[in-house]
Amino acid sequence: MHEQHHSGPDAGRVRVEAHSTDYIPESERHGTVWQQAPFWFMINANVTTALTGVVGAALGLSLGWCLIAILVGGLFGTFFTAFHAAQGPQLGLPQMIQSRVQFGSRGLVIPLAVVVFIQCGFGVFYIILGADSLSGITSPHNGLYEPLICAAAAIVAIVGHDLVHRIQRWLSIVVLVCFVLVTVAVLTQADMSSLLGAGGFQWTAFLAQFGASAAYQIAIAPMVSDFTRYLPRKTGTKKIIGMVFLGSLTSATWLEMLGATVTTALPNLDTVGAIRHYGDAFISGLGWITLAVTVVSMLGVLPATFYSAAINALSAVDAFRPIRASARSRVVMLAILAVLTYLATASIPDHYLGSFSGFLALLSYLLIPWTAVNLIDFYVVRHSSYAIAEILAPDGGVYGRWGGRGLLSYAVGLAAMVPFFSTTLFTGPVAHALDGADISPLIGLPVSSLCYWLLMRRADLAAERDAIALDPGRLLNLSGAAPVSGAVLADPA
Repeated sequence: MHEQHHSGPDAGRVRVEAHSTDYIPESERHGTVWQQAPFWFMINANVTTALTGVVGAALGLSLGWCLIAILVGGLFGTFFTAFHAAQGPQLGLPQMIQSRVQFGSRGLVIPLAVVVFIQCGFGVFYIILGADSLSGITSPHNGLYEPLICAAAAIVAIVGHDLVHRIQRWLSIVVLVCFVLVTVAVLTQADMSSLLGAGGFQWTAFLAQFGASAAYQIAIAPMVSDFTRYLPRKTGTKKIIGMVFLGSLTSATWLEMLGATVTTALPNLDTVGAIRHYGDAFISGLGWITLAVTVVSMLGVLPATFYSAAINALSAVDAFRPIRASARSRVVMLAILAVLTYLATASIPDHYLGSFSGFLALLSYLLIPWTAVNLIDFYVVRHSSYAIAEILAPDGGVYGRWGGRGLLSYAVGLAAMVPFFSTTLFTGPVAHALDGADISPLIGLPVSSLCYWLLMRRADLAAERDAIALDPGRLLNLSGAAPVSGAVLADPA
């Protein structure tokens, strides 16, 4: 008999998560909407986010216009990302596996592969950033830092969804206090009136900062439902979207603005060095504490990244070789990805990190047409009504192995974006004419959305409606076959 995996109202302990790519039955749903805000706050609450805010300043944009570009870009990107949040409670499924509806079980494999690569790629940077921060505290650098950080993150991810959520909630308090102090330090020590008044406006630099801030937010869209799917189905759509929007936007814009400010004020220092400088000048040791908090924040975001990457990798494998959704399959895949991520971290020389960052940015463009197709289908075409049991069928069920309309819309949107790409590895002709400004999200999102909507206007959904009617009984059977949970690790929040 199936043992409930989580501490619900009648249980007193959190267990190793038993689920992976499967459906979360209503009996195992738990959590409250407000808990999503600190979780998504912490996803962006790291120095990597601050580095995203220096794009405009590096191109000569004044600080005042940098701040505006960061805010507008953040609002744009977070708007689309946050709307994925309602899909978790409604469908009870991980984020990417839902897209089998639009792309087919096998047609989705390419977006899945891209997402896994991007998530593990960001994992490389998180590990390096955490190790470098530890080196700044202990000095000299210890070669054991990378594997220790990677292993600690993997263990948290193996325990699963609830522990990741809890760590993020507690860390949000520590990080919030630290960055409030650093922000006060900057505002009181830097000559803000002179900084805001210096420089001028350049469209290309403004658009570059807008595109960077927007793309940074859209990059987390493929993991949103992974961490909202345990919420009760009755969770209000507006509330869950609002909490994810609030948490993600707040930390992203705040730290990007902080990065832009300290870089403009101290151009001779790197962003991390400038933050540490202002912290130490304000309160002795605050710079050191900030580095320590950076390490701790990595132990929040890195497990979430590993967790989501493992689920997506399992979804891709399942499309070709059906596997039983279980704790064991999730743990095995997670261990494999953690080892590969560490090996990549250890093998990439410092002078290649810039090129690797550009490669990740180029891959992140592939997520923009995906998010457009996925959201249009959920909110406009099918109005959140899906045959969930059919989505989980390896052969795609009524949705098929290859979703021609979704794949075509994806390809059209991606092709429309190519001339607007701007990275260190490739710059499209339009972006080149704009001196490197990147507005590809403004192109790919509407093009893919419109294309998919037009293609779906004549789609026959009769078979799907019949399958939806059978869903309650079929999902009950699926829930009864769920695997048994593992060892007890902690008390519930």
